[in-house]
Amino acid sequence: MTLPESYVRMRFGAVRVVVRRDLASVLGTWLLAPVLTLPDEAEALRGGRGAVWRLALPDGLRVVLRCNRRGGWLARVVRETYLGPWHRPLRELEVTAEARRRGVPAAEILAVRVEGGLVYRGAVVTAEVPDAATLVDALRASPDAGTRRALVEGAARTVAGMHQAGLLHTDLNLTNLLARRVATGGIEMAVLDLDRARLYTPPLARRARRRTLRRLNRSWHKLDPSGALATADDVAAFRATYASQLGAPCVC
Repeated sequence: MTLPESYVRMRFGAVRVVVRRDLASVLGTWLLAPVLTLPDEAEALRGGRGAVWRLALPDGLRVVLRCNRRGGWLARVVRETYLGPWHRPLRELEVTAEARRRGVPAAEILAVRVEGGLVYRGAVVTAEVPDAATLVDALRASPDAGTRRALVEGAARTVAGMHQAGLLHTDLNLTNLLARRVATGGIEMAVLDLDRARLYTPPLARRARRRTLRRLNRSWHKLDPSGALATADDVAAFRATYASQLGAPCVC
């Protein structure tokens, strides 16, 4: 992996950590422990396959810890253990750092932990996005049609920006897009979970864009089967905003 200059490697036995250099003294000792133990004040969060917690560091910085867990049918057999020389947390750090450099509003990864070698377990520590909610929760809490439309259009701009930057998010859904209101009254979005994402020469090819949008559409129908969170006009607004941002039709 190509390590960003602002990060440092640390190791203790079978545990390896890559951490932002200025946070090495704060995160290093904790993440290098043979057994990763949650602080008493850690708050479990929904999503992330039951392995995500919010906690505050001694200096007051609020972070989110996500332990890598499998989904799908394979999770019935192997839940937390992975096999291979390319460790997901390290790859996610590399992809996220480059995506942020290209202008993608991805949540910043502060540190990653890998326990083991060819067979390993992993964890990722990201900076918390303050006052944010997943897109599906934000839509559920929308007080009016105007807010819902702003969220939908904000999501469309974010997805189009990812594609302009050459980022393929292979698991894009309504729970790994975060939304929050800013002081100006607008909506800001952040992207999560780039552990299986890939970067290409921008912009992303039409076939890859279609793959991402279809995945997002399946998530939308799964989490909102009745269409209560987004009307047909909202869907049309998503497509129009996406097309205007990318300069190409929404290949939904």
